[in-house]
Amino acid sequence: MSEQEHAGIKANKNINPMKKSPISRQQSLAAIVADRLKASILNRELSLGEALSEEKIAAAMDVSRTPVREALTILQLQGLIVILARRGSFVFKPNRDELHSLVEYRLHLEMLAAGLAVERAPKALYGAMMDAIAVMGKARAADDALAYAEADTRFHDAMFEHCGNPLFAEAFEIAAGRIAALRAHLSEQLGLHRQKTFEEHQQMAEAVKRQDISTLRELLQAHIQAMEPNYASALAIL
Repeated sequence: MSEQEHAGIKANKNINPMKKSPISRQQSLAAIVADRLKASILNRELSLGEALSEEKIAAAMDVSRTPVREALTILQLQGLIVILARRGSFVFKPNRDELHSLVEYRLHLEMLAAGLAVERAPKALYGAMMDAIAVMGKARAADDALAYAEADTRFHDAMFEHCGNPLFAEAFEIAAGRIAALRAHLSEQLGLHRQKTFEEHQQMAEAVKRQDISTLRELLQAHIQAMEPNYASALAIL
């Protein structure tokens, strides 16, 4: 691996996040490329369903194609990239069945984590939720859909961070990237629902404050289940 490959990763119009953080020499080059590609998906610089060229990515990041190929495999394991034989690599774009599986998986895992977090760390969970809600409120006022989506992700991640069992967070990683990407890419189309979802987040935080696990789970179930038809409608017009 050359010094140029380790230090010379550069941004271009498609891979803009290259410049945002220094490169750690402790990371593998493939991991660095994977992180930057993931950031480009979450920042909406790469579109859902977009075809990816190993050659163009390698040129944009000033690396060989080998770490790019390895990075795409890493992201395939996270569900963010689909690699099809003789067709190439694409940013994921779920069909209706895949979306249903994603919602169902998230629903059951997050409801379990939420209950544990309220039992074990209610104050920390409430604080993290309120911090996220504060950012969501500012983003909503500024009509910044991407910032709202990022804060929405932090709100829900808090339940896994405070549940007291790291295996829940590890299990959620299978779906977390795809859920965050869907929030980011579909947030503009779902703007009409933003007031309702904002109020739902406030209600969930209040349930945590009261340590009312039953109400929290009821609210969370309705909130997550509404994601499926809303996202399906938004995906249909992309």
